[in-house]
Amino acid sequence: MGIVNVSRRAVLAAMASLALTGCGGSKKANGSDDSKKKNKDSEKSEDEAFSFGGIGDTSSSDASRGLSVDGVYKKVATDSSGKEYRFLLVGMKFENDLDHDSRAPMSYVSCYQNGVKLSQCTKYSDSNTMKTLEPGYSISVCKAFLLEDEGQPVKVKIKSSNSSDYVCEDTYPISHLDYTSL
Repeated sequence: MGIVNVSRRAVLAAMASLALTGCGGSKKANGSDDSKKKNKDSEKSEDEAFSFGGIGDTSSSDASRGLSVDGVYKKVATDSSGKEYRFLLVGMKFENDLDHDSRAPMSYVSCYQNGVKLSQCTKYSDSNTMKTLEPGYSISVCKAFLLEDEGQPVKVKIKSSNSSDYVCEDTYPISHLDYTSL
């Protein structure tokens, strides 16, 4: 009896072939063989097909698409020690248009000024960002950033939760805005 050296890839390919054949994957009920036909509209690259663990078109599960920017505001507040701090507040509306409960995807929101990403203002928090919404409901949410330049415009970007694309990328002038208290 001799030893057979078979690669792991060959074994997996043979198992997949047997599984497809056993499930009727190679022929349709009418006897036609569509296994070699390809529909270019439904083809996805491997990166697209398995983005965030999903299979196929993942745009319908992209929570970031439910975020829209209502405006940007300069705000001033005092911290627990009585020290005043200033920041930029990005006001947004989150509409849960998914088919399941969801929170506003705030981690996908970033702000840039003069080409530099602004730091998040950790002294400010919005309790609405932690609320879970049922499908079809909306809520106002905010995210705060530390300004680098009082007069230069800011660019707000909302990144897709399923890819590296941006679902929103808008620039807002802020030089005409006055600081208001929270």
